Amino acid sequence: MTSSRSASSLSTRLPTEVISYTVVDSSEHSGNYVADNIKVDRPLDQTSRWSGAQQAPSMKQWILLRLDMLAVVKNITFGKFHKKHPCNMKEFKLYVGLHPEHMIQVLHTTLKDDSVPESFAILGANKAGLPFPSRFVKILPLSAHGQSFHISIWHVSVTGIVEPSYVESVRARYDEYRETVVARHILKHLRQRRMLMPYTSILARTRLELEHPLVTALHSSLVLQGDFLSAELVLSQMASTHLFDKYLCSCQPHARWTRLHGADPDGDAPGARGGHAMALDASRGVIYLFGGWDGRKSLDDLWAYSIGTGRWEILCRSTAKEKNGPGPRSCHKMVCDSKTGCLYVLGRLGDDVGRISSSRSPSEGGQRQAHTRTGDRSPNDQQGMSFCSEFYRYHTRGLDAGKWDLLSFDTESSGGPQLIFDHQMVMDSEAQMIYLSGGRVVNGDWDSPKYSGFYSYNVRTSKWKPLQPISTSGPPSSIQSPISQRSGHSMVLDPLTHTLFIFAGQRDERYLSDMCAYDTESNTVTELFSNFTSVGGPDACFTQRAVIDPTLKEIYVFCGLSRSQQTEALTVLKADAPNWVYRYTHPNVPGTWTRILPEPLCKDLDGSNTDTESMLKCREGECDSEWDDDAPRPRYAHQVVYDEKTRKAFLHGGNAGETKVEENEHGSSSGDGQGTGTEPLGESGGGPMELEGAAPGSSRHRRGLTYRDGETEGDENRNDEEDIEHRSWTRMQELRLDDFWSMTLVRTGPEEIVRRAVYHIRRQRFREMCEDQTPLTALRYLRTEVADTVDHSNSEEADIFRSLLAHLLAVAPLGISTTGNVSTLRDQGSGVRADDVEGDSEERDRERKFSRSEGVPPTKRTRSQSSEEEEPVWTSIIEGDDGGRIGGEVEAYGDGPTSGSAYHLRSESTSQSIGPAPLSTATMTRSGAQKRSHAVLLLDEDPLEASSSGGDNVHDGSKTRAKPLSADRFRQRTEVFEGLLEFVEADAKEPEGSLLDLVDSEGGL
Repeated sequence: MTSSRSASSLSTRLPTEVISYTVVDSSEHSGNYVADNIKVDRPLDQTSRWSGAQQAPSMKQWILLRLDMLAVVKNITFGKFHKKHPCNMKEFKLYVGLHPEHMIQVLHTTLKDDSVPESFAILGANKAGLPFPSRFVKILPLSAHGQSFHISIWHVSVTGIVEPSYVESVRARYDEYRETVVARHILKHLRQRRMLMPYTSILARTRLELEHPLVTALHSSLVLQGDFLSAELVLSQMASTHLFDKYLCSCQPHARWTRLHGADPDGDAPGARGGHAMALDASRGVIYLFGGWDGRKSLDDLWAYSIGTGRWEILCRSTAKEKNGPGPRSCHKMVCDSKTGCLYVLGRLGDDVGRISSSRSPSEGGQRQAHTRTGDRSPNDQQGMSFCSEFYRYHTRGLDAGKWDLLSFDTESSGGPQLIFDHQMVMDSEAQMIYLSGGRVVNGDWDSPKYSGFYSYNVRTSKWKPLQPISTSGPPSSIQSPISQRSGHSMVLDPLTHTLFIFAGQRDERYLSDMCAYDTESNTVTELFSNFTSVGGPDACFTQRAVIDPTLKEIYVFCGLSRSQQTEALTVLKADAPNWVYRYTHPNVPGTWTRILPEPLCKDLDGSNTDTESMLKCREGECDSEWDDDAPRPRYAHQVVYDEKTRKAFLHGGNAGETKVEENEHGSSSGDGQGTGTEPLGESGGGPMELEGAAPGSSRHRRGLTYRDGETEGDENRNDEEDIEHRSWTRMQELRLDDFWSMTLVRTGPEEIVRRAVYHIRRQRFREMCEDQTPLTALRYLRTEVADTVDHSNSEEADIFRSLLAHLLAVAPLGISTTGNVSTLRDQGSGVRADDVEGDSEERDRERKFSRSEGVPPTKRTRSQSSEEEEPVWTSIIEGDDGGRIGGEVEAYGDGPTSGSAYHLRSESTSQSIGPAPLSTATMTRSGAQKRSHAVLLLDEDPLEASSSGGDNVHDGSKTRAKPLSADRFRQRTEVFEGLLEFVEADAKEPEGSLLDLVDSEGGL
């Protein structure tokens, strides 16, 4: 991976050139519209094009180009006619490769029906991220813009890297990669088929490593030698060598929240607010907090929090009073340059800009009317005002520590963005670049929302630059650019791969759920998801917060506002809004979304309250209990930063939605609400907010005032003679928070993986003991050794463990009739009591119930019970195996601490199940000889196994030799071994997939 990353980084620094080519083949053309016409660009010449002879999709059509030199293709451009044309190609596929019969698809997209040439970036790397060279380019037209028209291509231009030394090095690495992949698959295939001599010979003659040495040791101990104790020891060594770490990271985590109370020496800490800005100085472990909206006014205080000491420090009470300092603001953004310690601040909603009436709903979006604090000035009067976008820098170190610099009075005048809010900004300290995305423009016209674009700021040159990235997956639509303009979204930077991830947010009335990756070095953007909700990700949301751990390749998303499923016009703050982890292996390849399991939010959900009705109300967000102090309550307009060193996320403040405030006729109020009066138009608050789950029509949903006794304003039944002095009512008001939290993700530990792996090894050993040893010995092993590895707090895992007991009856030991009943075992002196095998009636009922639900055949009945039944079959299939893979997902078990392991295996239909796949070919005769349907794959003992002890000892006179391992048992052990590989990281184990898949692939063997 390191070599591929360095090669990719080098390719971004090398120049690209237009590559000449020859048309070597094509499908039949129409008239004089031959394929060679695409080599020249003549937009005014109607005959300068290729046109297919057939109408799509009646016949497959193509054009094959041969590049004049080997190259790493980076871009392809399609020229067009000078005006719209019904024959213009619409949908197409593009393939590149070294040979025309073996090419890689790199594009499947569409062209617009206009006169503007369109270019498409080509990654030129395989799924492992390794660049590859190309000699051929194949275009497959699929449709034209006009129905019943032949497809036409007017001009094609290909660009790429042709520098000989670089291309040759790419070719050499790619050839070596292909040889290695093929050889490793061959080695895997040979070992699976028990062909150990050619397997060993290939390893000896090459420098290949099929897997980590400990994985090889596990295979030798478990499969070849049947030394189960040694196999268990190898598992512990694998855990200490961190071979399970990547699997552990993929397991579903849960959040462990800790509230932080570290005030400064005077007992002060940042007050309640929303829409503020936070930034982390990663090199010194200091979090900076600036500004925000407290419900009455914008703030301009600057704070610093030391992660090491756990204390806040006030740096400035009012930056507006400082020389060149910024004024009060909210919905701005701040980033920190960890190299210099400088803070950069841009954007604002201030007291002189827009405020939205508290009676307005945020769901009204761009139709909301803004009110100002400058008298009775209407929004139309404000349009003539000047809205300047100031850009500030604050020094935290060096001789200028504590000083502000006004870098620009108006960034728009220097090629940067207009005055904006609810945007996103990140800092690349290594490159000394700031990237800014989206945001809503402040221009005084609140009825017609306008959004900002995509910019970069070079700290060294103090220059702004608008960015227009090239799409790798398709052209920009007629409405939106590759990175659509939006506000209230998320953007994070992976500095290791130089990639920006941009996702979610709001545009006009729509909440977005798309995600794209922008390569800062190649200026290309790749759409990862058009709707990540449809693939198991979060709901479309606004004001969510996201942070990234580039080392783990994980993005942590803290959800904010979403839309009600019943009506998209209602903006809701879900009481049980989940947080998420997005994991990726390559930034340009879609990753996976996983929910972060929360700690109990409400005291009625922590297991102490057994009232079912109360717990149901809490889960639906309708209970009146106070929120548990062990986790933050739902919110939006909060701020989150992430410290890679401690792997902790830090969350502060935000808006918790509406709360009840009691007032009397004189205007005095009581309650815990901190926001009053008007609300800011941006993230810091936008009017009353519902917590999802509140009953419609309740006081939590009503607007305006509600009397305490339930009589609303204007109630006809109200007593008009009541003393007005005693009249009081309740109104809904925004609640802003001042709490500060740290979050650590808790995942299952390697000891849990070892336990699960040992459990499956001992199940296999028990399977073999049932066939080779007395029932009493097998039963004792089941009750002691196997039982010790079971998580008995997990009812499902415990049920499967109990179902193993039936296996003692499914396999008859030597010398015991296969048709006898349980008492026969006792009568023949086996020492096994009938109740040992059968258990009490209640346990038998549970086992039968579990067997029926899991598709496990019940314990066979004897002839005395049913003489009509056929002769039972001796099988080596473990009763209770559910046919799944054992590398299932681990999730936190229960809401509170449990005895034994704190984790269990999921076995729902959507998850990987607990046990290894049953062996469909494992049914054996008494002699153990498997019925073979063909003679190609015998799985007989390999000559190299003679020195191993993979079978049972057989006494032959004075000598003791190892009985050959049966084909059936070899297959069983191999399946257990390969199931255990689910826990091992990809680079340390044999490749996935099978050579057999080549037979059924397109153009396969």
